[in-house]
Amino acid sequence: MRVTFQYEIKNLHYSFSETDYYLMLIVDIDVIAVLMTSSLVLTSLSGYYGFACVQIQYLFNKLETRIENLKNIHNCGQVIYIYQELIRIMKSLDESLSYPAFVIVLSGLLGLFYTNCDLLFVPKEGYLVYICITLGEIYFSVLFVMVILSASAVNNSSATTKERILSLPGKIPRHYNELKMVVRSECMRDVSLTLWKIYKIDRSLLISAMGSLLTYGILVATLGAIKD
Repeated sequence: MRVTFQYEIKNLHYSFSETDYYLMLIVDIDVIAVLMTSSLVLTSLSGYYGFACVQIQYLFNKLETRIENLKNIHNCGQVIYIYQELIRIMKSLDESLSYPAFVIVLSGLLGLFYTNCDLLFVPKEGYLVYICITLGEIYFSVLFVMVILSASAVNNSSATTKERILSLPGKIPRHYNELKMVVRSECMRDVSLTLWKIYKIDRSLLISAMGSLLTYGILVATLGAIKD
């Protein structure tokens, strides 16, 4: 943003150099304030979201291991209860942070698109510009990848654990009918982490997003070449 504004100001040919100086000072202050605020908010949210997902995935993995070693019906009640609690936590997390997760992912994609446009179209003056653009791409990539990978890992662990829960009646044939009735009545809900309750998060979103960025990047580059 600052680089683009600098370039536009230089093409306006103001008669007073002080005007240029104060305009650039205002732009610098504005850019720094916006970047610091947005970075603090987005980084905090993505960090919290990623940490929560890692903890939930760990609990699902522990529960899955416990189910594999289960041989006594007396422990089935505890396993089913723990699974229900984890599903409840997942649902609560999705209800609270599905919209912030959507904002983080969208901000990351828009940030990547904008920094790449700067790299292609804005004149470069010095290596500091390249460093800023590179740091921006790294930052927005981390935001995007942190949410997608952590949430998709939780969704995969949840689905795998659910399959293990549904297989409980077969592990203890003596109580097959009883366990089957309990499992079907208590453990059939499908709960996933989503983006604003619109899109279930999975790893394929990484490829889709990168493909969209590449497509729009080629389109913008083509339009820019035609305009020139």
